[in-house]
Amino acid sequence: MISFSRRFRITGFLTLLCILLLSTTAMAAQTADSQNTESQQSGSVDTDKQMKKNSTGTVATASDATMSDEVGPGIEKKELPEEKAPTTGPVFERGASLGIFTATAYCPSSSGRQQKTYSGTIPQPLHTLSADLTVLPLGSKVMIDGVVYTVEDTGSGIRGNKVDIYFGSRGEALAFGRQSKEIFAVIER
Repeated sequence: MISFSRRFRITGFLTLLCILLLSTTAMAAQTADSQNTESQQSGSVDTDKQMKKNSTGTVATASDATMSDEVGPGIEKKELPEEKAPTTGPVFERGASLGIFTATAYCPSSSGRQQKTYSGTIPQPLHTLSADLTVLPLGSKVMIDGVVYTVEDTGSGIRGNKVDIYFGSRGEALAFGRQSKEIFAVIER
């Protein structure tokens, strides 16, 4: 019986302590709210002081006039971050001719799965080029018909002066077919 009453006293004491802490917190929040209300009311008085009559005798408010550092009563105007001009990527120029290459086309597999290139990237139209890595090393940038391609892939049928250009669809790849193209080195500025 004695242990029960001790537990009851401790539990009662902890309950009382929690109630006191909660009421103190509630009083602090109420005090903060009343201070915010008072500052808003004093801000509206300041706004009334900013009213003035214009030349026609009508009342003009501060919102009609140019406001310097305030958006509203007690609200400071925030500066918007400056918009930066969009950064463009590197600028490429056509360099020396690397010769005439036989260019063929390849496209995504008919299964619809996204295949990765030899370098581990996902092929992209107007970017990915497959080449003989002894002629054009992996990562080389070349220009074909004004488009800059990056060598990211290789294939068993790609030997010597032959490249395979990646297209986004089978129709585009078939339309390209097999062509002779002059390939240029790329100079990055």
